[in-house]
Amino acid sequence: MRDTTGPVHVYIHASPGCWQLYSELQDWKRSLIGDDGITTAQHLVDAYAAQHATNPDRRNRQSVTLHLMSLCASLEFEISGTKLRAMIGNWTHHDYHLLRPTPDGYPITVRDVNDATSGQRAAIVEEMATSTWSAWSLHHEEIRTLLVQHLA
Repeated sequence: MRDTTGPVHVYIHASPGCWQLYSELQDWKRSLIGDDGITTAQHLVDAYAAQHATNPDRRNRQSVTLHLMSLCASLEFEISGTKLRAMIGNWTHHDYHLLRPTPDGYPITVRDVNDATSGQRAAIVEEMATSTWSAWSLHHEEIRTLLVQHLA
């Protein structure tokens, strides 16, 4: 990532350069409309959070787990981003354990999304979401079980 100083997220331990790249996408993300656009925006949030499972803080553990649940719900159960946004709020009031081991890396990151043209970004975000979910395959059954419990 960029070698820079600057603000970072309070509990997602992203480097300042990585956080800056993500922050630069906010106007584009807010411009996405309709169910497909909102799903793409949610995929960006979910994949970015899941890719930063570096902190044992309760808020980070919670964030990683619920964003993986959101990716699972969207990618495997075809729940739209609009519905997910409403559901995620109900998932936050639980204490989730630290998911270990974490993936060694991710083939698509926020740098790829940021480097893409505006017209290419949605497709890159979908690849980022799919590849991030795949990278967490050791925890798929656990995440599916949590998701089904919350959907019941």
